[in-house]
Amino acid sequence: MPLCLAVRHDRSTGASTGERIGIHPRMLTRMGAEPRQQARVSHGGTTALFTLIPDTDVEEVDTIRITESGCRRLGAAPGQTVILDFRCIDPAMTEKEAEIEGEFIERLEDDGRHHRLVVLAPHGGAIETRTDQQAEQVVASLGSHDSTLWACKGWGPIGHAYRAWHISSTDLSVHSFPLLRSLSARRFQWALSFHGYRGNDVLIGGLAPARLKSDLRNAIAKAVDGSGIRVRVADPGERYCGESASNLVNRLTADAAGGIQIEQSRPARMLHGRAIAAAVSEVYDSWIAADNRR
Repeated sequence: MPLCLAVRHDRSTGASTGERIGIHPRMLTRMGAEPRQQARVSHGGTTALFTLIPDTDVEEVDTIRITESGCRRLGAAPGQTVILDFRCIDPAMTEKEAEIEGEFIERLEDDGRHHRLVVLAPHGGAIETRTDQQAEQVVASLGSHDSTLWACKGWGPIGHAYRAWHISSTDLSVHSFPLLRSLSARRFQWALSFHGYRGNDVLIGGLAPARLKSDLRNAIAKAVDGSGIRVRVADPGERYCGESASNLVNRLTADAAGGIQIEQSRPARMLHGRAIAAAVSEVYDSWIAADNRR
């Protein structure tokens, strides 16, 4: 059942971004929830996903702490009431219905057996446009024996989808996404995640080997040659470098050592998305073939 909580405006909460809320650990236990899982929070007809951060500084069990930016996402003011619901996705909704309704869905294409490559698009639909189509293109190219697709897709009015449905890849919880949870016990040799960001470049990050990053950089650079888009391997510690062990793309690989995160500017995705996905497919096809020959 949804739960009503009072919003307390708090700049100093342990919820360090507008995608997180602080909640008393006893409330998490009472609701049967896991720390750092996601929940829908609604107020006045506006809904957004948040990550629940255990926060012992919350004075009252039935109160959450939320940042200024979190309040803006909901259009809520301190002291107002919100509704919390652990149903993050609607499993019965079709993609077309979700687009019409401005909803959020999860999709999986998987044979349930292989351990090769999992391709991720956690911010598909209108959240980070075209990233889900790129992931689908790679999986269609490589086939179901060597690749698995997991994607989330969210929609809404212009500018709303990102604000409502975006959750950082380091926070995504398998407890909130049933199809993702079905993959979590399996460790893949490689994982690839498509993203969009506000920068100007295409960034290759993650904890995968440097040679794979180099191969991807060279292939993508060739695919966008003449466009003026720079393609580079992210520097260690750089924002969007994707090197956190908690990043989903690393978590799903054996020893957290096979993840690749591709961050793309809007022009790269919108004008060259298919070419980039084709280049990425060719690289993984060659890596899979080489591994088969060993």
